[in-house]
Amino acid sequence: MDIREILRAEFNQHITFRERRLNEFQVVAPLYHEDGDMVDIFLDLPATPDGRIRISDHGMTLMRLSYSYEIDTPAKRKVFDRIISENGVRESQGRLYLETTAEHIYPALLQFAQTVAKVSNMHMFKREVVQSLFYESLNDFISSSLASYKPGPNYQPLPDRDDLEVDWRFPLSTRDIYLYGVKDGSKARLVGLTCLEFQRKNVPFRSVIVHEDFENEMSKKDQRRITNVADKQFATLQDFMADAERYFARESSGRYLQ
Repeated sequence: MDIREILRAEFNQHITFRERRLNEFQVVAPLYHEDGDMVDIFLDLPATPDGRIRISDHGMTLMRLSYSYEIDTPAKRKVFDRIISENGVRESQGRLYLETTAEHIYPALLQFAQTVAKVSNMHMFKREVVQSLFYESLNDFISSSLASYKPGPNYQPLPDRDDLEVDWRFPLSTRDIYLYGVKDGSKARLVGLTCLEFQRKNVPFRSVIVHEDFENEMSKKDQRRITNVADKQFATLQDFMADAERYFARESSGRYLQ
């Protein structure tokens, strides 16, 4: 049976198809965005050598999203990649697509429409959803881009104080660097107390703080406290990624660049 007939039967005839090019059809079905616009879905018949059908948005989803929201940070990109991968959808050159067979065309079409809706609503995500990937992004960057400095996670400088932990230790020849990621006031206060205790115990180190967003993540009081105790701070993860290699090269050489 023709897949269009399959879909007409499944949608109780509440679906039509507009041929845009040879074997390329736009789906007109009761599948809508929250603002009432119809979800852009196209069928390529067939799109693969084995006869599988490709369901696609022809790039309309990301173009629509770009009017109000840009996927312009590693954290946002990870959220986007997670949404589509968890729903079996792929992306190529801005186009979302899903490949299926005639037997599974109806559930696949609904699954694709739901994925498009989730991606389209990324602009409505709470800030905390994207922030939740801050530590993951920081750790990935350290493990890959700074691997030559032999970073070690979860380091405890004081054997009798396992409650005082360093996110990442870099054993440079000049001195250890203790690096912390901070995305809120509670972590900032913990880092401040930890660094003060290490200083009180005469632990030789230089502290580096990488913030998710220094201006907005904590109160002015917390900003002053951590500024007073930290040796070096990066206001955002993007700032750290841009300057980290230069900074560590400078620190490992034992001299400051002019």
